Amino acid sequence: MWLQVIILTLFGTVLLCSCVECMNHCYLQLLELLFAYTARQLEATRSRRKRNKSQKVPQPKPSELKAQQKDALNERMEQCCELLADGLRLVLDDEVTTRFAAAAPPPGEWNLLTRNLRHRHRQLNWQLRLLWLLGILWRYLLLVPLRTVGCASCLLLLTLVTGVLGHLPEWSFKRRLVHLALRPCFRLTMMCIPVVRCVHNLEQRPRMGICVCNHTSPLDVLVLMCDVHYSLTGQRHDGILGLIQRALARASPHLWFERRALGDRESLGLVLRLHAAGCGRPPILLFPEGTCINNTAVMQFKKGSFAICNVVYPVAVLYDRRFGDAFWDSTRCSMMRYILHVISSWSIKCDIWYLPAVRRHLNESPIEFANRAKAVIAAQAGIEDLAWDGNLKRWNPVRDW
Repeated sequence: MWLQVIILTLFGTVLLCSCVECMNHCYLQLLELLFAYTARQLEATRSRRKRNKSQKVPQPKPSELKAQQKDALNERMEQCCELLADGLRLVLDDEVTTRFAAAAPPPGEWNLLTRNLRHRHRQLNWQLRLLWLLGILWRYLLLVPLRTVGCASCLLLLTLVTGVLGHLPEWSFKRRLVHLALRPCFRLTMMCIPVVRCVHNLEQRPRMGICVCNHTSPLDVLVLMCDVHYSLTGQRHDGILGLIQRALARASPHLWFERRALGDRESLGLVLRLHAAGCGRPPILLFPEGTCINNTAVMQFKKGSFAICNVVYPVAVLYDRRFGDAFWDSTRCSMMRYILHVISSWSIKCDIWYLPAVRRHLNESPIEFANRAKAVIAAQAGIEDLAWDGNLKRWNPVRDW
């Protein structure tokens, strides 16, 4: 009886996912039309204000001209101060710390979100202000409650399914059953947020070994688990994320560790080496950066992930910030606040590229191997390739650096 209930539930979930996926794509097309309209309105407002400003330029009076001539020295001093300020701004806005904060929206566009209203406040006409107000009512009064109920239901479904699968013996078909059972759960969760995926080169998705990917948020795991059931590794968490980790660990082998515990990391390397060498095991999903980056760059890959295997399968994930920012700053934002940030966005759109396997060259060090895989991911996603350590987000640099 339990088997029949599970089969009927999975079949209904697959049908529901297909319907919701079509609706999300139509919803995304409507949003693109809305953003194109806001871009035209912003451009028209800027042009009109420039014309009005040029027409209302007052002619200076003789007394003002004389005062300007006397203040020539002050003007030169102001220019020097501006140059000094620009130099200090370049020092402060370096290429590292800017990767640990939400990236600015694309220039000339506005996605009507509340959190970036201050960037466009002076350029809004009454049409855009009305659209912004209607957008708040639409997102917070309709989308947020619906998505909250949907995500809670999916979390309950995932907990129940993993609880049933966890009691099955370790037979040969268990991996296949876990893949068939959990994939619809992840797809349904993804569509409740909603996350709209564009997958490229699906035939190159990993079947075994080690898969490495750039890291932006916990959503990376969600969008990738919709195609392949991975063995996950990562920082052990509490709260909702910890509940999901414990639920997944009941059904399949996952490896959670403490980032600051050196003993855990050393034992993790040994377990990963044994897992990658075994037959019939799911591929391992690794995020070698070790922390979330705001999807504008790929930062240093830790060499430990590339010292245990000679073949890795890179995956590039790129989010479209026009609809909502998926970046999670775990040092400033709790998981609950991040979930609210995500479900109150218009949508989360991402592109996924499964890339050809990267093989380690003869006499190539793990660091060189890691840099080559990182360069492949950065080139495919069209983001910067940086050599800095992503852990600078949490810890101060070593004095010797």
